[in-house]
Amino acid sequence: MNTRQILSSLAAIAAFNALLSPGPAYPQDAMLASAVADEVREIAGMKSESTATLLSFVGTAIPITLGFVLSNSDGGDSTAGLLLFTYGMYFGPATGYWYAGASGRAWEGVGTRVGITLAGTLAMAAVCSGGGCNIFGDDSAMAAASVVGLATLAATAYSMIRDIAGADNQVRLHNAELAASQASPRLTIAPVLSPADGGTVGVFGRLRM
Repeated sequence: MNTRQILSSLAAIAAFNALLSPGPAYPQDAMLASAVADEVREIAGMKSESTATLLSFVGTAIPITLGFVLSNSDGGDSTAGLLLFTYGMYFGPATGYWYAGASGRAWEGVGTRVGITLAGTLAMAAVCSGGGCNIFGDDSAMAAASVVGLATLAATAYSMIRDIAGADNQVRLHNAELAASQASPRLTIAPVLSPADGGTVGVFGRLRM
């Protein structure tokens, strides 16, 4: 029996009990309602694949676009533009992973892009260390430096696209893990006070298979 079947059964029992006993609700009824609410909360824990992808895309595209506009417009704030552009490039694609609760995978993507940038910067510095990168003078090393720069941009773009495209898969993993935890047998026991029997104390039990 899956979670939805159990939820439907619990709701049907609660409705049937209400029809037969229209009087004031007893603690047993409240406990049953609580059990149904627990199931609803667990189902609500599922995430949306499309939302994860959208968050990663919007979290990347909007800051990069705004940052580019601010940095290149007359009277624009170049510092704010640079910060927005940097955020969109490094952190934007990870937004969907944070939504899916996969912070480790999110920071892995951020670290990958930062590492690519650092490696590219060091490589360009090594190419230009002996001179030849002056566009107004000796530019003998400019071709090699340009290749390194383009390779760095391509690798960074690949990391961004990969993370945006993979956000939905992270949500599928999250939902699968949640469904697996729901499928595990679970026994809930709680004390119950029944006024119908003169204040008799009993035990409420709920076994979910």
